[in-house]
Amino acid sequence: MFQYTFKIYYEDTDSGGVVYYANYLKFIERARTEMINELGFTLTTLHKDYDRLFLVKKIECDYIESCSLEDTLNVQSRVLVLKNASFELEQNIFKQNNIIFRSKILIVCVNSQGVPSKMPSELHSLMKNKDG
Repeated sequence: MFQYTFKIYYEDTDSGGVVYYANYLKFIERARTEMINELGFTLTTLHKDYDRLFLVKKIECDYIESCSLEDTLNVQSRVLVLKNASFELEQNIFKQNNIIFRSKILIVCVNSQGVPSKMPSELHSLMKNKDG
């Protein structure tokens, strides 16, 4: 499991001081990027050195409870299914150990022409060994 902890800033909230719903998708995107970084890769390196990009193909999410300015949140990301050119993640956001947002995301790996392509073998192995 991968974890990413962050604090809610004013820019994340709407006029009522509550986190704007679309920002939860940004939060889990940041957590996915940090997951890749933790495995020793960057999205830039994957693109430049391997001609690989990750795209969201499908997402299911459930907003359970709102959060507000200065809350500290933790995104927990877990690989559910790992294939050669795709993976499915469960990404849940917690506030004070209580789940407030639940999601399942299907990510596909493509080349710069948008053709589905195998993930770099080293990254695939690291993802498999970490969660799989």
